[in-house]
Amino acid sequence: MNFYFDRPEEVPKERIETMKKAAELTVRREGLDPDLLEVSVSFVSPEEIRSLNRQYRNVDRVTDVLSFPQFESADEIRTFGENFGMAELGDVVICPERAAEQAKLFGHSEEREIIYLFVHSMLHLLGYDHMEADEKQEMRTKEEEIMTILGIPRENAENAGEETGKLLFQKAMDASLGSWSPYSGFRVGAAIQAMNEEGDTGIFTGANVENISYGGTICAERAASVKAVNAGYRIFLAGASCSPDGTASPCGICRQFLSEFGPDMVFFFGPDEDHLQRKTLSELLPGQFRFSKMLAGEAGRNGSVNNDSEKEKE
Repeated sequence: MNFYFDRPEEVPKERIETMKKAAELTVRREGLDPDLLEVSVSFVSPEEIRSLNRQYRNVDRVTDVLSFPQFESADEIRTFGENFGMAELGDVVICPERAAEQAKLFGHSEEREIIYLFVHSMLHLLGYDHMEADEKQEMRTKEEEIMTILGIPRENAENAGEETGKLLFQKAMDASLGSWSPYSGFRVGAAIQAMNEEGDTGIFTGANVENISYGGTICAERAASVKAVNAGYRIFLAGASCSPDGTASPCGICRQFLSEFGPDMVFFFGPDEDHLQRKTLSELLPGQFRFSKMLAGEAGRNGSVNNDSEKEKE
């Protein structure tokens, strides 16, 4: 597959090799011959990609990646190749600065974010889109399959590691500054990494808000959880609790609350980010009171649940 990089001397060789592997894997999975295809890749500044976004999409803001396909589908590309030989798929434009911001937000490396954006853009060049919910889900599935084959899958509850723990702990500590704790004097912050049904990931934070009635107090973990759920992010992957006044971990009711949306999530807590404990929610709350084969979103729409304190039945 022929690649044309704008200013290739500024791109790490390892990144170029990974992008080539990603591109060839993507087109082969669509039944296309990579030896008959070309693609152009540019890395640009936030100002440059904002200008392109404004010019070609009439959207005046910085974005992460832009795709400029020459064909509408893989079938069209295949037909062109059979008739004319080499086919130029189009152009991929990536903003590394924006990718770095998103990587920090999502809790993974900048390199993973750039490769993910490239795979996303390659699928656009092959005719995929995400304007409709079903199209978006199909595209997300293909993206994650390709990333997994490349050996750089999305970090999830099973493999969330030290990098994620430290990021969530830092965000939780920042959130603790918003605590209202005049009665205990113990400020707590929490951060939840969650995913929506389309596969988008975000981090939501909250702080404890105490009340003179005590029973009306809202813990930091539930404050963060409610933000995530209300935003449509109802699959909890990881979380962290902390306090500038000492070590904090979720209380019993918060553990049960979290299990509604992340029964297999991992949780980080400790005195500081260099001494974090990593526990699954099942370790923190054995015998969770759970739904019986029902998604939280569906239950919320139906207004009823079947509860089961044992392991979720098939």
